[in-house]
Amino acid sequence: MEYLYEQNTIYLILFVVAFFASLIDSIAGGGGLLTTPSMLLVGIQPLNVLATNKFQSCFGTFTSTYNYFKNGLLVDEKKKLYFVLSFLGSGLGTLLVSRISNETLEKIIPILLIGAALFFITNKGPKSAKASSKLLIVFNLIVFGIGFYDGFFGPGTGSFFVLSFVIIKGVNIMQATAVTKLLNFASNFAAFIVFAIQGYVIWTLGLTMAVAQIAGAYTGSKLAIKNGEKLVRPVLVVVSILLSIRILFS
Repeated sequence: MEYLYEQNTIYLILFVVAFFASLIDSIAGGGGLLTTPSMLLVGIQPLNVLATNKFQSCFGTFTSTYNYFKNGLLVDEKKKLYFVLSFLGSGLGTLLVSRISNETLEKIIPILLIGAALFFITNKGPKSAKASSKLLIVFNLIVFGIGFYDGFFGPGTGSFFVLSFVIIKGVNIMQATAVTKLLNFASNFAAFIVFAIQGYVIWTLGLTMAVAQIAGAYTGSKLAIKNGEKLVRPVLVVVSILLSIRILFS
């Protein structure tokens, strides 16, 4: 593969990018907002970018998940079911990726992300009422659908997961963020497997960025756990808005 710059320079740049992307992603999602365009800018082919990005993201989301679990925030009783649904949805989405779907989503997703940002600004906390059994069945389909979306498009996945858990299941933002990291790991890992089988992963670059992902995720999740909703909520708003802008003008 021919890069636009010297390989060691590229690896160093993307190592730094991966650290900050993982730090942000562990708090509110949206790490791909930094890694994907950065990898494209240095001359990596799109499919290699998607594949390698999913591979290195697995390390960050796993680290964040472990931190949230260790601190007692990963408490959803159906987390194993949601993990499987997100994994299967993402695997199917990666297999069925197409430009037509992307073009359609690029028009719709910014509106949804801006709506998510407005929700996080105006919503003051979870409602005490629990969702009905019928709504929870629909929620399973939503988890599968968001996983599917992450497999073939991706931007805003974390925000959509958090929003779904806060609105439908009535959990607080910290608990929603914790389970979101688990489901993000599931969707990243499923997509990675599909891409790896097809031979698109750049292993040396992915492993280099993975080290930064672990460090960034550990730092970011620690900050989120320490500062709670007062940090997570504004970061969610900013990430949702920035993702909308990126998709609108990309």
